[in-house]
Amino acid sequence: MSRIEEEKGGYHGYHGRRPILFSSVSNIVDEDAHYQRMKQLALCYTHPNLIRAKKPIIKAGQLGLESACSIINPGVLYKNNQFHLLCRGEPQETVWYGDFLAHQSTPFWCTLNPDLTIKKSFPLRYLELPANSRPEDWRLFEYKGKLYSNHSVYQLLDHQPYRIRSRPGISEINLDNKTINLCCLLEPPFKAFAEEKNWSFFVHEDSLMCLYSFDPYILLKVDLESGKTEKILEVNLDYEWYEQGKFIGNSSNIVSWDKDHYILFIHDFLDPKYEPRNRTYLQYGVLISKKTLLPTHVIPKPLQMGGEEKGRHPGVHYTTALINKEDGLYTFYGQADSHIGVMIFNKNTLNQLFAQHKIKRRSKILPTRLKNMAQWLWKNTAKTMTSKEIKGKSVVPRITIN
Repeated sequence: MSRIEEEKGGYHGYHGRRPILFSSVSNIVDEDAHYQRMKQLALCYTHPNLIRAKKPIIKAGQLGLESACSIINPGVLYKNNQFHLLCRGEPQETVWYGDFLAHQSTPFWCTLNPDLTIKKSFPLRYLELPANSRPEDWRLFEYKGKLYSNHSVYQLLDHQPYRIRSRPGISEINLDNKTINLCCLLEPPFKAFAEEKNWSFFVHEDSLMCLYSFDPYILLKVDLESGKTEKILEVNLDYEWYEQGKFIGNSSNIVSWDKDHYILFIHDFLDPKYEPRNRTYLQYGVLISKKTLLPTHVIPKPLQMGGEEKGRHPGVHYTTALINKEDGLYTFYGQADSHIGVMIFNKNTLNQLFAQHKIKRRSKILPTRLKNMAQWLWKNTAKTMTSKEIKGKSVVPRITIN
């Protein structure tokens, strides 16, 4: 949930596209009526066999005083037949009232038993942080044999006038020492907004990539050593969608779905008229080609939506991690800004839904980005081909919507 108000050029980190508030629509839509209409569209309520299971797994206060208020928004990896979570613990409610420096959030490392109960847990400690800063909402990924987290870092820039900003941070995790070390704060390779967050990271062909935004679709390459980013691709997508005019934000990191695709969850929300913290989040599914790195399928109806979660803000069902296993797609989420839950999707049903919503219309790829993408694809293709294979051949990368 953003704590940065609208500024020139951007709103809540969603790259210049401000969500439409119901109270600003010419024919004012009743909040409850709009919620009920979206609930009728939500596939978790209407599509049989989509959800195999849904359950809370960690409750506020379960990990001690540093989680007394909340334990939420986990990053997750699955290794050695175990789920490993990096969760956000909050000791007090002050962060939801705007005082983000009164208390630091605590990163908790948790390993789960096969029945998804906690096997062990411990807090990780930062040895050093920038002044007047607060990291939170840790995701997880592995890169070149090391364990990392991508997360938000909020910083107080000035008291008079009061100015804060958010930047994506990358931190390296040392489980033996129970420490987490901030490696860098990232900037986009263009003018940044006051709030930059929810970049979705993944490793592709030995390169660290991130999806900066889904609409417009902007893909970045990240150099961890220098902390610099490079724009690889920018696309104005053309796809079917319900409730046009809303923003679309990234939810989870990007993970492998099958031999040809990655999978990503994205979100929209219903912005209530009276309680801004209790947004109703709606989660959608996307498949991305491993060949072109462009979206191939978008399910235009919510796979899941909030509104009935138990906790501080019932509208908040925020998917933060996907784990693709043989028995289902495990989606871990922050529940009502209070607890952590998991929802397990039927993969066969998801594949049937994706098959019905293939992107057929060609998207508009900005010409200035075609060259960058072609060069990047050429370099990575060449790495996997011998000189004999390349000799005498014209290998020209093609950028198309599958």
